[in-house]
Amino acid sequence: MKKHKTRAIMPLFLLAVYLLLLLTKLIPTEGVDTVAKLFFTLIVLELLVFALPSFLFCKLKGADYIRTIPLNPFLPRRCFFLAAMTALLLSAGLLINALLYYIGLGSASYTSLGSFILSEISLEGNPLYVLLAYGAVPALAEEFLFRGIVLTEYSKYSFPAAAIFSSVAYAFSYFDLPSFFFYFISGLILAYVVRMTGSVFAAVLVRFVSNVASVYLMPSLWELLIQPLGVLFAAFLAVALFFVFLFLALRSTEKLYLSMAYDASHAADELPSGRTVRYNTLNILTAPSFLLCLFTYVLVSILRLVVG
Repeated sequence: MKKHKTRAIMPLFLLAVYLLLLLTKLIPTEGVDTVAKLFFTLIVLELLVFALPSFLFCKLKGADYIRTIPLNPFLPRRCFFLAAMTALLLSAGLLINALLYYIGLGSASYTSLGSFILSEISLEGNPLYVLLAYGAVPALAEEFLFRGIVLTEYSKYSFPAAAIFSSVAYAFSYFDLPSFFFYFISGLILAYVVRMTGSVFAAVLVRFVSNVASVYLMPSLWELLIQPLGVLFAAFLAVALFFVFLFLALRSTEKLYLSMAYDASHAADELPSGRTVRYNTLNILTAPSFLLCLFTYVLVSILRLVVG
């Protein structure tokens, strides 16, 4: 019964979040003509669109619900693993953005609201703005929703099914069809971070570093890569970097699993069969309420591509 309620209710909750996000597009930007105004606007909107619905959802679920969300602090020995996963996320973003750039589809943003109104004012010379409005607040608000609430709600279907659904839901929040694969892969990486550390705050840290690096590091790195031989050379180097960091991520995961093998708290974990994962994933992705989210995403994404 709980599974069926989750299939019906969670996508409707997410649809409400998506509609709030779309409403931000109707906000006139003529008055947002200074960094201070944009700073305030983005933080308030991030809290209204993501944090407030999450708070209300937890409130409706009851006082004990928050305890089911993995809000534990992560252990210091997980730091190398987090660094490897952050590098993997950034290199995946560099690779996919290189491919998008090569076929003329622009690039992906690292925050949902950023994909709507972030481009109104330049970020250069505004480090406090970047750290708070583009880094910390989106990381906290969006990770609590997608890697906290959504991942926890669907964990009853198995972790792989929950990771896939939460990643799809996360990608939907950007309404960017060409960049869907990037956001989906990012969601999977962040979900895996929560799985391996038992902490949403670990995903928040990875997301925060990725957001800030996407402003200060990635544009400079892209310009450096594209100079010698053009876009194809940059894409080749992006592929090479991705596989290097993938190797480091797998190595750190291996070490983490070895340490977890001696931890009694992980002894009861069981991997579901591939058939179970496929059945559960298909089950949650074919719920009528989720199909409504899918329809909304496709419609809005196409309109954004056509209208601009």
